Amino acid sequence: MPSTSVITAVYEITGDDPAARAGLVAVEQSHELPTELAPANAVRDSLAHVRSVEPRAGRPALATVDYPVDLAGGELGQLLVLLLGNVSLQDGVRLIDVELPAALAAALPGPRLGLAGVRARVGEPRGALLATALKPVGMTAEQLAALAFELAAGGLHVIKEDQGLADQPWAPFAERVPRIAEAVRKGGSGVYLPVVNGSAARFADQVRFARDAGADGVLVMPGIAGFGALAHAAEVFPGGIVLAHPSFLGGFTAAGSHGIAPDVLFGTLLRLAGADAGIFPSWGGRFSFTRDQCLAIADAARRPLHDVPAMLPAPGGGMTIERAPELLADYGPDTMFLIGGDLRRGDDPRRAAERLVAATR
Repeated sequence: MPSTSVITAVYEITGDDPAARAGLVAVEQSHELPTELAPANAVRDSLAHVRSVEPRAGRPALATVDYPVDLAGGELGQLLVLLLGNVSLQDGVRLIDVELPAALAAALPGPRLGLAGVRARVGEPRGALLATALKPVGMTAEQLAALAFELAAGGLHVIKEDQGLADQPWAPFAERVPRIAEAVRKGGSGVYLPVVNGSAARFADQVRFARDAGADGVLVMPGIAGFGALAHAAEVFPGGIVLAHPSFLGGFTAAGSHGIAPDVLFGTLLRLAGADAGIFPSWGGRFSFTRDQCLAIADAARRPLHDVPAMLPAPGGGMTIERAPELLADYGPDTMFLIGGDLRRGDDPRRAAERLVAATR
């Protein structure tokens, strides 16, 4: 069981003398000051300590570091700084696990709706949830609304905007959001999530506009807007679904000797930050995650984590209708399957959506 007084982080350490490197990580991430220069009380109360270093033949060493829980200050942002702040600038250090005390987990935002709440919102109590993206950029608001109507009529649960949509001249935000929201309502029982990617000053205004225009939640890119934007969106839009998109987060997971393990980033940390559902690139598509990595992300999103609600994993990135039964068998029904481009093959997106529904029943 995790200690009530420490945050435990596990790192893979690549390179010579991993024990010495682990000690440097502990100091860098807590004091950022040579220990001999720190006041005695600080060394006693706020310095991280290396619990263990486990060498592994042919693989990075495993270093377990305990951070005094008060270093996080009960804040998500400070927890991120603590776990990988400065050492994110160094190669050879990769965060692969984190354990939090229950009190700290309770203090962090966590999902407002989570897996169970999203199911309730879309009216699907047991089966897999099916989602798609409105794209490409360059379509007019009228064209996007017409497409959304057909996809909703085909029985999809979630119609989200593509992350590339912003306030471009073809389909300005204020014009397209109410039109698409109305089209989805008329098309079926699915929900509509526009993307909010304006400046920090405009973010809350865009969320309020989406709420008042009839949307059912929002798509947020924490790699652009910040992890805190997930919880802020939930505060501005009570009862709205907050879907996290992985854009700009790939740099944390792309290198095997650096950054954050995919399950920690896309499963644990986005869940703690307040995402009700989190998109990540599934194996077999146009991205490079393996099957094991993807299933680990889904597990981290859903497994017990003190009293933090489960987050709905949303694999996507080049998925196809043909692969839907395979993906459902591997991920299980507590999953939101995101299939975009494959529903646009041919000239009948409604029929393609119906085929996807049939393939997952």
